[in-house]
Order: sequence, then C-alpha cells, then structure tokens
Amino acid sequence: MDNRLSYRWLGAQGVELSCDGQVLAIDPFFTRLPAWAVVFRRLRPDRSLIRRLCQAYNYILVTHPHYDHVLDVPVLAQDSGAVVYGSANTGRILEVSGVPGGQFQEVQANRHLSLGPFEVDVFSSQHVRFPLDGLLQGPLEAGRQPPLSLWDYRMDRIFGFFIRVQGVRILFHPGPALPADVLFAGVTGGREHYRRLLSLARPKIFVPLHWDNFFRPLDRPLRELVEPGGMSLKKLESLAAQTAPETKFVVPELLVRSQFQF
Repeated sequence: MDNRLSYRWLGAQGVELSCDGQVLAIDPFFTRLPAWAVVFRRLRPDRSLIRRLCQAYNYILVTHPHYDHVLDVPVLAQDSGAVVYGSANTGRILEVSGVPGGQFQEVQANRHLSLGPFEVDVFSSQHVRFPLDGLLQGPLEAGRQPPLSLWDYRMDRIFGFFIRVQGVRILFHPGPALPADVLFAGVTGGREHYRRLLSLARPKIFVPLHWDNFFRPLDRPLRELVEPGGMSLKKLESLAAQTAPETKFVVPELLVRSQFQF
C-alpha cells in the first residue's frame, strides 16, 4: 500500500485524504437525486452506488448537516466502522439512522483532533445564504425516522478544518483564512471573499469544490452549476491568477486519486 498522501474528489464538497494506510473523508456524498425529488420525496441513500464507489473509511468529518453533506454518511459509517465528527444535528441524523453511538463524536470550534496521521483543528464558520435557508435551521424534530426529508437535514453548526499531515497544511474552507499549502474551497462566495481568502492563505494549490451539478447522477458527464452569488470556474481561476499568481488552480477529476504536485 502506498503510504504517501493522496486525495480523491467525490463530487460536490466531498474529499478523501489517504495517508499511511488510513482514510479521512470530508462530506462524502454519492447519492444524486433530481431537484424535484429532493424537495418532494423522502431521501434514501443509494447503498449499492455508495459501496461501489467508496472505500472503507477510518474517519469522517462533516462540515454541516445539509443533505448533500451528510445523507450518505450513516451508510458509510455502518459499512466501514468509521468514527464521524460533526455537529449535534449530524449526531442525531446518525442516531436515527442506526449508527452506534460510539461511532460519533460531537465537535466544537477550536477543538483539536488527532486522527491517525491527520492532525485536525476545527473552526466555526457561516453558511452562504440561500432562498430556503430559514426553513433548514434548528434541531431535528423528535420522533423522525428514516428515510428523512430535505427538511430534516437542518443546520445547527458549520465547521471548517485545518489539517496537517506529512508536513502538508490543508485548509478545508469555510473557516479562517490560515496560511496553507493546499486550499479546498467551494465556489459559492463572491469576488471579494476569494481575494481576501487567497491573499491571506497564499496556498500553493487551490482545489475548487461544490462546482458540479449535484442533481445529476455520477454516471453522467459533469456539468457546472453556478449558484446565485457564486463564481464560475473560469472566473474563479482568472481571479486566482490575478490575486495569487503563485497558486496553482487545480480542477479535480471526479473519483480519480491524485497526489499534490507542489
């Protein structure tokens, strides 16, 4: 087994980091449903797809409990025995989905986690505003059982992560703009947000996330989805070149394991 650090983009916000035979996943999400089904139907993880596309995980970090970040996490935890770290709502979703309590740890901002070869600092952050935001806030209602609806994947906390492994500093944004070698960040911010982020973090590599249309199945060609107030890949790459010309802008290939080329 290759013990060198590598990563794999899972689509949307999902990333795997592999090192020394252990795998840390962040927001792994494989089940893709059309937008109308997300709004009007109960959401069921695609277990066969999940098991076909992912490997066993040792640790799973969840930035926040919206469905496109946590829907598949209970299946992944049950299949691999991974320990999941996230907010209280994330823990409730895992609990009602049948994940043993010993496989979840609630985290708070400013906590440090030692996860095998990965040293992780947890930071509090804020989610981008969107039209249904007010309907997806607050605790999970008592008595809810899977399959859950979109409205059960409710926001309570959102976290960013700063990860150190094999001497590489990885900033998984949102969170504070700390100096980093690798920046993983979604594309939903505005121009000034990314100017500030890149000016402060000065990463060697910038990997954009959550730019694909996550309502399309993974077996169909990727299409870009530019959300209101967000930026296209082309515009974000141009902005990065102007703000931080020393930074390499790397659009990840879906489900392809890669190593960071500094």
